[in-house]
Amino acid sequence: LNADSEVLTVEWTEAETQQLLKQAYRAYNTEVNDLLLTALGLAVHNWTGAGQVLVNLEGHGREAILPELDITRTVGWFTSLYPVLLETGKEMTLAQRIKETKEGLRRIPHKGLTYGTWRYLSPASGSDEGRAIAAEPEISFNYLGQVDQDLQNSGITLSSYSAGETEDADSR
Repeated sequence: LNADSEVLTVEWTEAETQQLLKQAYRAYNTEVNDLLLTALGLAVHNWTGAGQVLVNLEGHGREAILPELDITRTVGWFTSLYPVLLETGKEMTLAQRIKETKEGLRRIPHKGLTYGTWRYLSPASGSDEGRAIAAEPEISFNYLGQVDQDLQNSGITLSSYSAGETEDADSR
């Protein structure tokens, strides 16, 4: 249940955040997601010893994934949720782990946007093979990006009021 879950919050300094956003990606031409997911995989491996970590990766769908699809006159997000397997147990250097994570994410078609269609609407989804592939990760990951940049000069501000609980403590 949600009541049984635990929240861990880590806060970086402004200098550490700037280093991640402005410098760290240059070495291997990565995105912030690549680095954060590599770190998540390493943390889970160090904590549990797991050789692989299955993570639900959430995407907002506002980036240009399908070039023939113009979403500029739409409102909202086209959220995608899809499983990603992070290899964590191999004997690799940090550089190799970053590259493996980056390359693995680049192999996912359309940044996972079509996974839900395959999972719920394809004929394979009802088969034994489809059910075996449709795993349910226990960890979800969503990097929302640099919200401060989205708010600058947009006329939109963050509310000072609490949003309250987003989920019932008794739900699964």
